[in-house]
Amino acid sequence: MNQQSMERLSRRVRAIEEKMVTKEELEALIDTVEILGNPATMAQIRASEADIKAGRVKEIRSVEDLFAELSQ
Repeated sequence: MNQQSMERLSRRVRAIEEKMVTKEELEALIDTVEILGNPATMAQIRASEADIKAGRVKEIRSVEDLFAELSQ
């Protein structure tokens, strides 16, 4: 194979690699589709967003704060 053919092949391989999706990206996409497709999860997300906008949040700065909040 001559130098020109090698360069052309290298460019084609790079172009293919640029279009490829990594395993991590695919897993993240699947997770997103599962979340978006679950009505109960989406309702909880919308409710949580409304709580945040309304200021109904508590700041947790430590594990102890978290445990104290969960024990209430």
